[in-house]
Amino acid sequence: MRLPILFLMFFFGLLLSITPQAQAGQKSPAAGKASDYKEIPALNWSLTSTGFVEMFKLRNREIESAEPNRYFPGSVAFALGRIDDSGHYLMLKCGASASCGAMRDALEERLLYATLLEIVRTPKVTKDQLYNATTWDLTPLGYKYIEKLRKRYPDLPTRLAKLVGAAFASQ
Repeated sequence: MRLPILFLMFFFGLLLSITPQAQAGQKSPAAGKASDYKEIPALNWSLTSTGFVEMFKLRNREIESAEPNRYFPGSVAFALGRIDDSGHYLMLKCGASASCGAMRDALEERLLYATLLEIVRTPKVTKDQLYNATTWDLTPLGYKYIEKLRKRYPDLPTRLAKLVGAAFASQ
């Protein structure tokens, strides 16, 4: 009875000792992304969510007090205070401009991404290198960071949509 048990222990011991050597020859999948984690450390999504909701509420109030032409020439931005039937939470008055809807969409995107970049820790760069603090227009480096976050979180648009809904629900 002892012989089969000793054999099994010896056999499993061999398997365990071989496993690290076999894995040592393979490249780690996280090794290619090590630089991404140095630029944007791993997120605690619960903490990020809380910060995003609070910052979003503040920025949404900031839109209400913004002077004309702040975000786009010849435009005035208004916060709706809710998500309307078409899924928008901002209103932009552009006069006779036909591209007002596109500018509103761009401003909503700017608000989302600038708020996210404000919350995410970026130890290598300052926030003003990622977006313009006045217009919230992202820099090329800001877009690069957003792309890294999209790769890390493929469902990032869905997550942000839920956070925007939570921000309006808590008002």
